[in-house]
Formats: sequence, structure tokens, C-alpha cells
Amino acid sequence: YVFERAWGVLLPAGTQALSKVGTPVKRGELKPGDLVFYDTRSRPYSHVGIYLGDGRFLHAPRPGALVRVESVDVRYWSSRFNGARRLEPPSF
Repeated sequence: YVFERAWGVLLPAGTQALSKVGTPVKRGELKPGDLVFYDTRSRPYSHVGIYLGDGRFLHAPRPGALVRVESVDVRYWSSRFNGARRLEPPSF
């Protein structure tokens, strides 16, 4: 939704498909707008959020729940980190 509203780009549905778009980013090189992936269901890339900067990311914990901001450094999230991807804005 965010990328469609900001850039007019419709991303694939599902975290597995999203984990293949853009280019890989190391955790120490995260920039605002990067997608961050987590293993929350005993399978890689089962959860995704958007990195905001300052060690924080935005995500929806589950369908119907309020969107919230979390720290990437909290033990729960840092132990489940699977990787990140960077999408470049389209050239108009």
C-alpha cells in the first residue's frame, strides 16, 4: 500500500514474493524505506516491515491489529531478522 501510494508501484503480495524484489541490504546499512524481514512463524521471510530510521520499523503485527513502530534491536526482532531489501523509486 505504501509503495503504491508513494510511487505508484504495486508490489507482489506475500512476504516470500517481497523478499525477492529490490536489492539486498545488510542490517548495518539500513535506510528509511527499506523492507525488513523476520522469521516469526518458524519459516524465513514470514513477516515484513518498513524501516523508518533510528533503529525503528513500522509493521502490522497481524491482520486487523493496529500498525505500530518497533525497535529492530529488541531481542525478539533482532533474533528473528532474516534480511532486508531496498527498492529504488521509479524513474519518471
